[in-house]
Amino acid sequence: WLRAGGIQGRAILLDYASWATAHSIPLSPFTSQPIPLAHLRQLIAERSITIRRGDILLLRTGLDAALKRLAPAEQRAISTRSSPDFIGLEAGRATLRWVWEQGFSAVASDAPSFERGPVLGDHADAEHTLHQWLLAGWGMPIGELFDLEGLAEYCAAEGRWSCFFSSVPLKVPGGVASPPNAVAIL
Repeated sequence: WLRAGGIQGRAILLDYASWATAHSIPLSPFTSQPIPLAHLRQLIAERSITIRRGDILLLRTGLDAALKRLAPAEQRAISTRSSPDFIGLEAGRATLRWVWEQGFSAVASDAPSFERGPVLGDHADAEHTLHQWLLAGWGMPIGELFDLEGLAEYCAAEGRWSCFFSSVPLKVPGGVASPPNAVAIL
């Protein structure tokens, strides 16, 4: 996909942070809080979001907004923690099946890891991590640390949760990551 000029297509925004707040579900972005698949299904139904094969999934966890509310010293403390605990999509067989059945072409979120962090640990099913299956197994790109705040505000104001999305990452031979160089067009 990179040789073809990046990824362009229709994207849907699942704004879990605003949905959870509206449902009085506490968010703790700097802990290993899972976002259950059942919650995403409910969000999709309540907001009448239509998923089409080939869509790009953008998941707003609220981590970016929470980080921006912290003082610089608090931000540094988070970056030096011994364990990378962060909110993210709950990994597992059911989540993998759902991602596959929806036919997403790429996924991204505002968190350091699309799935709950750390990816491995007592809470994780080591055989069904999203990174292992999506990246290595399916060749599906995973975007991380996306700034989805402005998009979420606009989508909420318009009551519209889809957009045209374009991402043209840097071509770095042997590289494993790149700034996404992404834009959403509404």
